[in-house]
Amino acid sequence: MFLGDGTPTDWSELVARARAAEIVVIGEEHDDRNTHALQRALYAAMLDTDETTAVSLEMFERDEQATVDAWLAGDIDTETLVADTNSIDWGGEGAWYVYYQPVIDLARNAGAPVIAANAPRRYVRRARPEGYDVLRALPAEERAWFDLPVELDRGPYYQRFAETMRELRKNDELDDDAIDAVFRSQQVWDATMAASVVDGLDQPGTDRVVHLIGRFHSDLEGGTIVEIRKRRPDSDILVVSCVRTSSPVSGLDAEDLGRGDVVVYTPEDPGAE
Repeated sequence: MFLGDGTPTDWSELVARARAAEIVVIGEEHDDRNTHALQRALYAAMLDTDETTAVSLEMFERDEQATVDAWLAGDIDTETLVADTNSIDWGGEGAWYVYYQPVIDLARNAGAPVIAANAPRRYVRRARPEGYDVLRALPAEERAWFDLPVELDRGPYYQRFAETMRELRKNDELDDDAIDAVFRSQQVWDATMAASVVDGLDQPGTDRVVHLIGRFHSDLEGGTIVEIRKRRPDSDILVVSCVRTSSPVSGLDAEDLGRGDVVVYTPEDPGAE
């Protein structure tokens, strides 16, 4: 475990930093069992000192908030929550109950909010071929389900995204317009999750929010972090990046410098498929 500048750190310092922050973003590889164990432990440690600490999830979409709230209130059971939000396979086949349910169980037991942070996929998909003007023109009741960036990011985050797209589609020619189209969808996720976190923090009685997210969105000052900072520039934000590794670690790898405020190397799970 290291600070973003390479300084070694430990669990107690991570907990102290998390308890001092208003927003804690934990970037994950969705199928990393060890990262999910860390998420649970860190969130539990934060609840120990502040039971109002909300947990926000990329894995729930905004139009599922009413279902989440019904579960928190005990009006529906867990099986109904998972079925109605189609969450069962987040992180792998049948993985929801192992990876994410224990975290939101902690929240419910503490009486803390659970935030359905992400944009519904039907709007994310439309951003790619149709652009933002079509989405902006939708009725107000639909606009409430997602947020948009003021403008597309053109910095290092965009460059990383473009490089990743070209690597994934190495046998296809991708021009800038094609990459921009996919990136528009990416930034609907970024802007919506950022706004959901900030809105959650602004709710009465909520002092801090922990957000669980795929780490591409948060690594190296990724798009969701940029969007949070635009909306709450004075907030104390702690970004934790969990990087899975199959090799023993003696120091922070050069490519991981600045990946997060804290970088946690998690070992490959030998039992994973």
